[in-house]
Amino acid sequence: MTFIPQHSAIDKTKASGLSPDFVKSLEDRLPFAALINMGAEFVMLLIAGYLSDWLYHRLIYAEAPSDLWVLNAVSAAIIFVILQASAGKYSASWILTRSFGQARLLRDWMITFSIVLSLSFLSKHTPDQSRGAYLLFGLFGFGALITLRKVVFVLFAQAVKNSNFITRNIVLIGSREEIQNYYANEKLWRKGIRVAASVIVDDNVSHSQIDGTVQLWINKDQVRFNLASFDQVAHHLRAIAADDIIIALPWAASTKIKAILDHITSLPCAIYLAPDPAMTYLKSQLGTQNNLSQALTDPQSGLSGIRIARRPLTPLARLTKRGFDVVVSGLGLLILSPLLLLIALLIRLETPGSPVFRQQRNGFNENPFYIYKFRSMVVSSEKSFSQTKKNDTRITRLGAFIRRTNLDELPQLLNVFFGDMSLVGPRPHAVAHNNEFMTEIAHYANRHHVKPGITGWAQINGWRGAAEEQSQMSKRVDHDLEYIQNWSFALDIKILFYTFFSKKAFANAF
Repeated sequence: MTFIPQHSAIDKTKASGLSPDFVKSLEDRLPFAALINMGAEFVMLLIAGYLSDWLYHRLIYAEAPSDLWVLNAVSAAIIFVILQASAGKYSASWILTRSFGQARLLRDWMITFSIVLSLSFLSKHTPDQSRGAYLLFGLFGFGALITLRKVVFVLFAQAVKNSNFITRNIVLIGSREEIQNYYANEKLWRKGIRVAASVIVDDNVSHSQIDGTVQLWINKDQVRFNLASFDQVAHHLRAIAADDIIIALPWAASTKIKAILDHITSLPCAIYLAPDPAMTYLKSQLGTQNNLSQALTDPQSGLSGIRIARRPLTPLARLTKRGFDVVVSGLGLLILSPLLLLIALLIRLETPGSPVFRQQRNGFNENPFYIYKFRSMVVSSEKSFSQTKKNDTRITRLGAFIRRTNLDELPQLLNVFFGDMSLVGPRPHAVAHNNEFMTEIAHYANRHHVKPGITGWAQINGWRGAAEEQSQMSKRVDHDLEYIQNWSFALDIKILFYTFFSKKAFANAF
């Protein structure tokens, strides 16, 4: 199986041939598969608990089953599912990259069973329960888990084989030979991993830089881009929405690897350095691992290599954050609708023109979207962008009030509800400023690793308003990156709280 086309391909020199919707990111869909798998095991353990108790009491005592099976089965199911979920064993990638692991499964089930017995003893329920029913539950539960896991593996493997289920979109960067070897050795097609694109570079270790023309293969439509330099690669890869990037180059080419990283770390992808083929001599020295590739396999993604950079939020974290955004923004729009209508009416009465101001901004992965605000200035015929200044004569009296109280930001609840923004995140800047700061401030592009927010860590620390000097913007960017690197749901709640109750959040508002 090959994915780098060997026949003549279409040469493209511009990114216009790629649609932003070319390939959807798949990682965000995986929690749903994991939740279904988790729920199936939970139900199977409940059924095993009931059957073991029913069979024991019916066959031996010819009596109705005990009510205590519910307590035992529910306790065992909850404990076992938590143990497995915390180890990431419900992810599709883990299921497709690991064997059934009956020994480890038995160990985890025995731990669960021991905890249930201990809880039963401490709650003084053991005299009321039959040891025979306990033993049957242990056997039935383990048998049910083995059977279900084999069925799930077969279903996932068959879905992958028929291309009905894909776990990840990845990009491979390296020489043609290294990329083909990685694909073949790792058997990516068996893991449900789709190679969305390949970037062909020279693998000569003696060349410290990425010299000459770079070939970018878009594998779905067998399209080739001949790029004049590696500088253009990131721009093209944004349209692919890849989950991961693997650099398949010899580790000795450290300077070239660093040069590649300098160009691609702005992309919101996990980045891996593939195992070096020169390290195959370690095969017999890795103990229980078969080879270096297996030793470096990430169980969550199924990819082999040293993970250099991770995505800022896990799929479950993104699902949690998005769910919170939808609920809060939806309730906010519903509850605040009278206030929104009143502000819109007052703006319209004060000055002619639409009460809502719309402007293009860059969101997650630099995807463009239109942000909504209440108009706080007089309508201008000028098309060029001009940053707001203190005592700006364009600001109306009502506009000054809604800007000072942040009420002008309320229409962005629509942006949050429809998924362009989040309640909390780096504030989106005007496109003109975005393009300017991208070249002037280090790691500025990394702000686009998450969705922009109505409020953020920089804002509640006083770094908001117009940035008249680059040092001010640098401080804001530092706070944004700190937020991305340390994200947690609790941090979002904290930022929302201080947005309303911190004086710093209202500083520099004009």
